Amino acid sequence: MENIHYLESVFEQLHQHPEVSLQEKWTAQFVATELRKFGFTVTTGVGGTGVVGVLECEHQGPVLALRSDMDALPVQEKTGVDYASCNPGVMHACGHDSHMAIALGACAYAAQNRESLAGILLAIFQPAEETVVGALAMLADGVFSEYQPERLVGIHNWPKLPAGSLGLQKGPITAFADRFRVIFRGQGGHGAFPHTTKDPIAMATNAVQAAFSLTRRKTDSLYPQVLSFGVIQGGTSFNVIPETVMVEGTVRTLRRDDQELMISLLHQAFGSAAALYGGSYELEYDKGVPSVINNATVVEELQGFFTNQLPDTTVVTEGLASLIGEDVAYFLQEVPGVLLYVGSGQEGAINELHNPSFLVPRQSLKTGYKALVCIINGYLGNLEGRR
Repeated sequence: MENIHYLESVFEQLHQHPEVSLQEKWTAQFVATELRKFGFTVTTGVGGTGVVGVLECEHQGPVLALRSDMDALPVQEKTGVDYASCNPGVMHACGHDSHMAIALGACAYAAQNRESLAGILLAIFQPAEETVVGALAMLADGVFSEYQPERLVGIHNWPKLPAGSLGLQKGPITAFADRFRVIFRGQGGHGAFPHTTKDPIAMATNAVQAAFSLTRRKTDSLYPQVLSFGVIQGGTSFNVIPETVMVEGTVRTLRRDDQELMISLLHQAFGSAAALYGGSYELEYDKGVPSVINNATVVEELQGFFTNQLPDTTVVTEGLASLIGEDVAYFLQEVPGVLLYVGSGQEGAINELHNPSFLVPRQSLKTGYKALVCIINGYLGNLEGRR
């Protein structure tokens, strides 16, 4: 298959040089250099370290955007491969190296075939997906100011699907990923005389259990949602009841109505717990990245492309929704599009994103490349039909 050797070479080079969010300088330069080799017009520094490439095809047609993320994670690699990370404590443990390799391979294909294609290919290489600030930064910098896409396709490897398959589902597939911080305020005192205090530790422990109970009994079980607590801080000594306790956690929901309900339930749980022990609470709730919602029309278009051009590739169309956060959601609020999953699961391997032993298999590079080529041909090809 053409360009496969290129895909693997690029993948290994990117894997060796991971950079964390907003520090993707080497990565951005590498991507920009490759795009210029293909004949793309390239803009760098979009949204910090983002790169945008534009390829104007020989004939007029629609604008198709492909989006890949670029950043790595602060993880010490344990894969043992000979092209392991050269940067201590940093690794492409989420497979963004594979996304870039696939997207660059597809850009190479489009450049090689631009005379038979109609339209414009907009290649978006986004920083800071892991911290979910990169997409908004690129939008603020006017990533669509010159070319407004009719369609946008983002890709992400997905180890819950076997390598060689694709995942494409209508509607929400990732979660509203929110963060909260609550402070319980009471009256401190000696641990031997709790009756003279307003114990914020008691408030916090009661609040955690009440929040779990309420969210289990008051939410619709047909729609996944998660409440998790990650931090509880308070006190300085084993025999001193403190003045305050701070608790932090996350809420994940697929629907906006469920997001609002969870906020209300947290207020109920925290308020009742604080009142029970005579104290008060302050809740800071940060609505984070929104849910990724795959446009139904675009899903149907892509399914048609895959059926016609990739009949032997398995395309999973249900059961893909999860409670992770993904900031391609901000792009999909501006442009009809989808997040396409590329299966990366392997028997006998670590199939877990963000794990120090996780590595995207070569088969996934080929499958993702074939899928993007299929999409390019579907939207920018079929020149005869446009005349």
